[in-house]
Amino acid sequence: MFDRLYDASGNEWQTKAYSCILASYYLGDEVPGDGPFAHQKHQVEVLGGPHNAPAVDSYATIRHGRLDAVPTERDEDLPLLDYSGGWISAGKEA
Repeated sequence: MFDRLYDASGNEWQTKAYSCILASYYLGDEVPGDGPFAHQKHQVEVLGGPHNAPAVDSYATIRHGRLDAVPTERDEDLPLLDYSGGWISAGKEA
């Protein structure tokens, strides 16, 4: 199972990094977090995109525990949470 994140256009993006209970998160919503970077700005890998288009890998940005932007380009300065919920990069800001 996975959780859904929605961007400003209503496109659905999916990740298994959080509760995996089919929860839905919209811009500004608080997302669950655990680990050393959970409450600082970071990114999480997501999969999805516009309806009727091929799915793409991208990144959602989390700021202070809330969904800030999805999708976005990878920001190498930020810690990265992989699609399954493991911290794979501390980023340059850590």
